[in-house]
Amino acid sequence: MTSEPDILLASEVRVIDSMRTGRAYRITISLPLGYASSQTEDWPFNNLPPKWPVVYVLDGNWYASMVTGIIRPMCWCGSTSDAIVVGIGYAEGKDAIEAFRESFTRRDFDLTPVRDEEVEKSMQAAHKRPVPNGGAGVFHKFIKHELIPMIESEYRADPARRILAGHSYGGLFGLFGMFETPDLFESLIIGSPTLSYGNRYTFQREEAFAKEHTALPVKVYLYVGEHEESIDDTTMTDTLRLAAILQGRKYEGFSLVKHVFLDQNHCEVAAPGFQWGLKHALKK
Repeated sequence: MTSEPDILLASEVRVIDSMRTGRAYRITISLPLGYASSQTEDWPFNNLPPKWPVVYVLDGNWYASMVTGIIRPMCWCGSTSDAIVVGIGYAEGKDAIEAFRESFTRRDFDLTPVRDEEVEKSMQAAHKRPVPNGGAGVFHKFIKHELIPMIESEYRADPARRILAGHSYGGLFGLFGMFETPDLFESLIIGSPTLSYGNRYTFQREEAFAKEHTALPVKVYLYVGEHEESIDDTTMTDTLRLAAILQGRKYEGFSLVKHVFLDQNHCEVAAPGFQWGLKHALKK
């Protein structure tokens, strides 16, 4: 028996050295299976669009393949569109445990909006390495000014159909970006956001945003698991509170769908949350 590395069909991996963050990112790009087909191909590769929606997936090491695997078969029945999937992650070596630890600690800087010294010290003690946080501002600039222009110049990507998907810290970052540049993405899939982070920074940012803006032109699918609530975990309560605040503002151009998944905890809910969020964002 012979073996070879598993490579996701119609996908490629690039390494981008960011000028904004000074860091390298492992970018996986998965194209729709019909991307290179002609209009004469049989089902399900006919009547294809000239340009494709793009789903940018945070924590790409963990979730990019999952998202691709959800989108492709889901679109075959015709109610949703296929899409280009761009996973934003970190370099991986052959040691699986070390690769996981590297991505788990590096995301702390990229996905968090402000520095939280208590979290920083806790992570450093747990992983025996420096784990800085609070770099979402420069990471957002990397996505806006480096990654998106590259994707839209080299692939048949539709600038009007940008979608961002993030879970946990990824959800926290998605909300940060929403208030920084509300029109950068058409749709956001925000899962179980860590709203307790940084002295509940997101609630403070939203309040400041509301004082200066009446419009928020984005579609948000916001999900959380039923079991994300305990003495030490207020994720479900915080998520529903944020949903109520956003809906109460009545921002122009804003729409929100919230979903509590029963019998799901923080780690389990990412898969059904992404599936429902993609169904919402890619609906024809």
